[in-house]
Amino acid sequence: MSVSARQASHTMLTCAAKFALGALSTVVVTRELGPERRGAYIVLVTIATVALILAHLSIESAHTSLWSREADRRAVAANALLLGLGMGGACAAGTALAAALDPSVLPVPGYGLLLVALLSIPCNLSGTLLNNVLVLSGRIGVVNWGGLLAVGVYCGTLVLLTMAGMLTLGWVIVMWTLSAAVPAAVAMTAVRPRLRDRDTVLARRALAMGLRYHPGCVSLYLLLRVDVLILNALASRTAVGLYSVAVMLMDLTRTAADSIAQVTLHQQMGGDHDSATALTVRTTRLATLLAVGSVGLMCAAAPFLIPIVYGPAFAGSVSPLLALAPGLVALSATRTLGSFLLRLHRPLVASGLAFGALVANVALNLLLIPVWGIVGCAVVSSAGYCALAALQTVWFVRVTGVPYRRLVPGPAELRYLAVVSARLVGAVATSSRRTPARQQDGVRTGRTGGPPD
Repeated sequence: MSVSARQASHTMLTCAAKFALGALSTVVVTRELGPERRGAYIVLVTIATVALILAHLSIESAHTSLWSREADRRAVAANALLLGLGMGGACAAGTALAAALDPSVLPVPGYGLLLVALLSIPCNLSGTLLNNVLVLSGRIGVVNWGGLLAVGVYCGTLVLLTMAGMLTLGWVIVMWTLSAAVPAAVAMTAVRPRLRDRDTVLARRALAMGLRYHPGCVSLYLLLRVDVLILNALASRTAVGLYSVAVMLMDLTRTAADSIAQVTLHQQMGGDHDSATALTVRTTRLATLLAVGSVGLMCAAAPFLIPIVYGPAFAGSVSPLLALAPGLVALSATRTLGSFLLRLHRPLVASGLAFGALVANVALNLLLIPVWGIVGCAVVSSAGYCALAALQTVWFVRVTGVPYRRLVPGPAELRYLAVVSARLVGAVATSSRRTPARQQDGVRTGRTGGPPD
C-alpha cells in the first residue's frame, strides 16, 4: 500500500472511531441537558471558538506558506508553540473583558462558565499550530492519535458522570475545555519545539502574511458559525439547541473529505504547480463522491435517527438538517480546492470571496430567521456554502485551465474507494499483529501514492 493510501486509510479509520465516540458524547449531552441547556452549551462553545478564530490571525495559513523553505521549519515549530500560547491567552483575556464590560454584547448563560470555556483558547491555538507542523511533515498518525484521545477522554468522562447522576452544564463545559488540551499535549510531545530555535523575524513575517489571509479565514469560519449567534439573538435557546443538532450531524459528514485534504496537504504545498494541480483534481473527484455518499446517508437516516437517539424533543432538527445538505456537499467537495488556492499567495482574492459570501449570509439570515425560523437559517447557510464553493471552483479552473468536467467523479473513483475500503478492513483485521515499525508516523522513502488518475 502506498504511503498516502495507507495514511488515508488510517485517517479514515480514526475518523470513524472519533465519529462513534463523538456521536455517543452528543447523545449523552443532548439527552441529559435537553434543548434549552444544550442551546446554552452551544452558545458558550460558539463564543469561545469565534473569539479564537477572530484573534488567531491566520498564523496556520502563514506557516503553511512558509513551510517550503526547509531552513525555516525548526523556527516555525518553535514559533508555533510561543505564538499559540501568547496569542491564545491574549484572546481569552480580551473576550472575558468584553463580556464583563458590556453583557449585552455577549449575552451568556453564566460568566463563570464563559471563563471556563475561554480557557480552551490557548490550548486550541497551540494544538492547531503544532498539529499543522505535523501535517506538513506528513506525520498524520500523531494528529489522528491526539484527536482520538481527546474525544475518548471527553466521551468517557461524560459517560461516567452520567452514570453517577452528576452531569450538568458546568461539567460539560469543564470537560470540553480539558479535552482541548489533550491534542496540544500530544502534538508538543511529538514536535518537541525548542525555544532556542525561535525566530522573531520569521514570526513577524508570519504575522504580516497571516494578517493578509485573516479576513478570508475569519469570513469562512463565521460563514459556518455565525448563524448560531444570529439565531440565538433572534429566536430562543431552544431553537439554537434544535439547530445545533442538525449542524453537528452534518458536520460529521465532512470527516472523510477533511481526512483527504489533511493527508494530501504536504504534497500540495511541496510539489510543483503541475503536480499539485493534478493531485488536487484527483482528490476533488474523490471528495465529491464521498460527500455525496456521506451526506446522502445522513439525510436518509436523520428522520429515524434523531427522534430515536436524541429523543422526540429533537424531531424539529430534521428539517434544518435536510436544508443544510446541498451546502455541506459543496463544501466537502471543494475542500482540497481551497487548500490548493493557498499556493497562489493571493490572500486578498481569497478573503474577498469568503467575505462576500459571509455578508450575503448575514443579511439573508436577518431577513429569513424571523419568518422561517431554523429552517430559514439552514436554507440561507446552505446557499452561502454553495456560493463560496462555486467561486472557489471558478477561481481554480481559471488559474489552472482544468476543464470543469475533470472535477466530476467517475468509475475510477469508485474503484479506488473499493480498494481503499478493502485495505481498511484488512488493516482492522490485522491491527493486533502489526509490528512497531509499521506503526511509526512520518513519511517513508519512496513514491507516494494518491487517488486515481
